[in-house]
Amino acid sequence: MEIYAQIFSHDWLLISNYVFAFILLRAIWTAPWKSFWANQAQFSALIGLGIWLAALWLFPVGVRDGLKLHPLGATLCFLIFDWQIATLLLSAILYISLRHDGTNLIALGNIGLVMIILPILLSHISLRLFYRYGKPNYFGFVLWNGYAVGALTMLIVALVNGYLIIQTGKYSAFTMRNVYFDYLPIIMSAESALTGAFISGFAAFQPNAVAHFNPDIYYAKKPPE
Repeated sequence: MEIYAQIFSHDWLLISNYVFAFILLRAIWTAPWKSFWANQAQFSALIGLGIWLAALWLFPVGVRDGLKLHPLGATLCFLIFDWQIATLLLSAILYISLRHDGTNLIALGNIGLVMIILPILLSHISLRLFYRYGKPNYFGFVLWNGYAVGALTMLIVALVNGYLIIQTGKYSAFTMRNVYFDYLPIIMSAESALTGAFISGFAAFQPNAVAHFNPDIYYAKKPPE
C-alpha cells in the first residue's frame, strides 16, 4: 500500500486525511453504542470478524507493489454493524495493516476512502435499492446484498484503484491488465462467496446480530416500512 504515498501529492494526501478523519469522527459520534453494547451476539461478531478480516488484510495476494488483492469485508461489516461501526472496525484493521507493511501513514486517509468508505457507500446505496425494488424475504436479501453486492463492491474498488494507478503512470495499462485486472473475477468470486456465506449464516441463526436484517420483515414477507 506504500504506492499511495508515492504517487499522490502531499497536499492531496493531507486533504484525504482530513476527509477521512471527519468521517471517522462522525462515525464515533453517531454510532448506536448503547444498543451495540447490549447486543451480545453483535459484539461477539465484531471480535470474530475483526480477527478474521485482519488476517485477510495482512496477507494480500499479488506480485507488484500496489497491485495486491484481498477480500474487503466492507459489505459484510456494513450489513451486520451499520456504516459507523463497520467504518471504525475496518479503519482499525487498515491501520494495523499499514503498520505491518511499513507504509507511510500519511496515505491512511487516501487508502481508507478507496478501500473502506467507497465500498460501504456502495453497499448502503444497494441496500436502499433492495428496500425499494427487491422482494422482502430471506433469500432475496442474501442473494442481492450478500452475494451480488459483495462482488460488485469488490469490482468497483479494484477498478477505481487500478484507474488511479494507471493515471499516475506507476504502471502501464498493459501491465495492469496482465497482473491486476485479469485476476478480478477470482477476487470478486472470493468476496461474493465469503460475504454471502457469512451473511446467510448470521441472518439464519443469529438474525439479531445483523443490523440490517429484520426477521419480522424478511421471514413474514412484509414490505419494510
